[in-house]
Amino acid sequence: MALASVVLVLGGCSAFDAAAHGSASASYDTASDFARENSTVASWLPLDAASITLVTSTRAEGTATIRYESTTSPDGCETAARTSAPTMDVETDLDIYGIDSVLVCDEWAVAGDGDEWVAWTPATEAE
Repeated sequence: MALASVVLVLGGCSAFDAAAHGSASASYDTASDFARENSTVASWLPLDAASITLVTSTRAEGTATIRYESTTSPDGCETAARTSAPTMDVETDLDIYGIDSVLVCDEWAVAGDGDEWVAWTPATEAE
């Protein structure tokens, strides 16, 4: 009975976050785990990406933020001045507002510092 209560409470938290905060999140250990469920979301994600968190809006289609760790920069992206910032919150030590430039990867802006990266869409840099 206690386990059922814990499951109900934990499941209720996700439903509460989606309704109250307008977001849903998922975590993945590796890039291949991420790709299995999100094959078209971020094709630029490096193969060595790990500790991936994806936060998507439940209110605005196409609005998301990804936080991940990688020693590799995304391939096929162009550098641009940062003009936008994530609208979906992720836990990060990266100071987005202290960054002057980002990589533009498809419709995503990607910023990194060391091995920590944050990407968001929509990104005005991609327009």
